[in-house]
Amino acid sequence: MSKENAAAFIRRLEAGDGAEGVPPDPTPSDIVTRGRNLGFEFTEADLGSVLRERLFAAQSLPLGWGWPVARKLGLVRS
Repeated sequence: MSKENAAAFIRRLEAGDGAEGVPPDPTPSDIVTRGRNLGFEFTEADLGSVLRERLFAAQSLPLGWGWPVARKLGLVRS
């Protein structure tokens, strides 16, 4: 389990591969489960770390699910 897997999974979704399996308004565990289903092993903490790094670097979060998941992880406020 690693941040590298979480980052690779996000890149794959952003490329449009596998995004159809992400439910609307997903929880962090939904994202981890989707990643596992696609062969990427990472934890909610790994996911949160990658999203936090993207926020600090002023990079966009994944469209559709990035902001809701970041809110649920306590990384941003509504």
